[in-house]
Amino acid sequence: MRAIRYRYPRAKWVLEGIHFSIDAGDYVFVGGANGSGKSTLGYLFNGLVPHFFGGTLEGSVSVNQTNTLERSVSELFTHVGFVLQNADAQLFNSTVEDEIAFGLESLGLPGEEINKRIKEISKRLNLDEFLARSPAALSGGEKRLVAIASVLCLNPSVLLLDEPYGDLDWVATQRVRETLSEINQSGKTVVVIEQRVDGLLQDATRCFILDRGRLLFEGSPKAAKGVFLRERLWPRYPKRSLNVEQGKDSLLVVQDLSYRLEGKEILKEVSFELRSGEAVAIIGRNGSGKTTLIKHLNGLLRPTAGRVTFKGEEIAGKTPSEMASHVGLSFQNANDQFFKYRVKDEILVGPRMQGKLQGDRLEEIWDLFDLHTLLDRSPYRLSEGEKKRVALASILAMQPEVLVLDEPTSGQDGRFRETLAILLGELRDRGFTVLMATHDLDFARATADRWVILYEGRVVADGSPRDLLNDRQLIHSGALPELEGSGQ
Repeated sequence: MRAIRYRYPRAKWVLEGIHFSIDAGDYVFVGGANGSGKSTLGYLFNGLVPHFFGGTLEGSVSVNQTNTLERSVSELFTHVGFVLQNADAQLFNSTVEDEIAFGLESLGLPGEEINKRIKEISKRLNLDEFLARSPAALSGGEKRLVAIASVLCLNPSVLLLDEPYGDLDWVATQRVRETLSEINQSGKTVVVIEQRVDGLLQDATRCFILDRGRLLFEGSPKAAKGVFLRERLWPRYPKRSLNVEQGKDSLLVVQDLSYRLEGKEILKEVSFELRSGEAVAIIGRNGSGKTTLIKHLNGLLRPTAGRVTFKGEEIAGKTPSEMASHVGLSFQNANDQFFKYRVKDEILVGPRMQGKLQGDRLEEIWDLFDLHTLLDRSPYRLSEGEKKRVALASILAMQPEVLVLDEPTSGQDGRFRETLAILLGELRDRGFTVLMATHDLDFARATADRWVILYEGRVVADGSPRDLLNDRQLIHSGALPELEGSGQ
């Protein structure tokens, strides 16, 4: 890439003065704050910028001696395999097997070779049991694995992944990490854009860090560590204080809740209690039922069996809009939450409906989520990290009694994760009750008073993070990983 400047239609410059080269066989890690231009940089590799997004591009980009301006996205398909940040945007077939086969069929490969590759990649990423299922019925992490599989099986010379670990649990993350290392060691060029820094810095051979559209750092991963710390891209969480006022009153009770979908039992007799002022994390592997569980808490789903009560009243008889001021749910995929064309309107719609439109409160939210420059933009055209901030802000603006967050740190930089940890602590101190479903165990340790562990649709443990992380039976079963410093 030489002297790259780029801006989307009717927008400011997103990339300015980018200049670098990547050698064949490199393993490159690209980091940077949300909105720094990382995904846009990735779109240059396979021609999505400018062929799909339009806008103004200055400078030149070549991949395998091919000028991307002179080739269509479909022509660059065999050179660059691209896993998008939003897995849902990449999946459109009726079954997982068809999804993986789609790209192989477009290459004109014989059926025998297609079947062989599907079998190999499914075994490598542990997707065998999902091949006949619809991608739409999978969890966020499972969808992410399918998107990765559909690109890996194409065997491109350059493999580019945008936030591949975003929705993956600790087991799937390690599996993908090992696969990427194997691919790179076989001679392929691998480029990973990611916010989860630690493991990738050990694997990469080079590191780029972007800051507001410019290349802040280019060099060895070892030297990059200091830059990540200095720029607060590696979160350092504040010490969590114990809230002595928590746990007095029962607020939300789940009793023997079961849920079936397409003949599959997703939740099995789940029971737990959420008390006023608590901060609780629901922890579990991909597909354990976390998202399905929290969708029962505001009436989005109705249980097959069992019940959910809020302040003693059953939720099953209420609509999500009736529950919105009591239980506010921020979705795992922020795109599913949007329905307005401006960020400001998206955040205001809830308070307006509830008659809670307070100017000083809204200014606090703009500041808190760093939204001032985004208010007049479309939420659909933001980076995935920025979308997540808007989604969280729109829920908090309604001031619900219980704030429910599904994977709140997915795609977020270290700065925002630190800020969110501080915010959740402040909300808890003000009397809010917080429930989060997350794979980010470091964040959960920094923010939650209690963990509820889901495993294969059942609650297998409920207690303090310290006690659960030292439970050898939970670790041995695979319900939790073994973390360094878990006894601290």
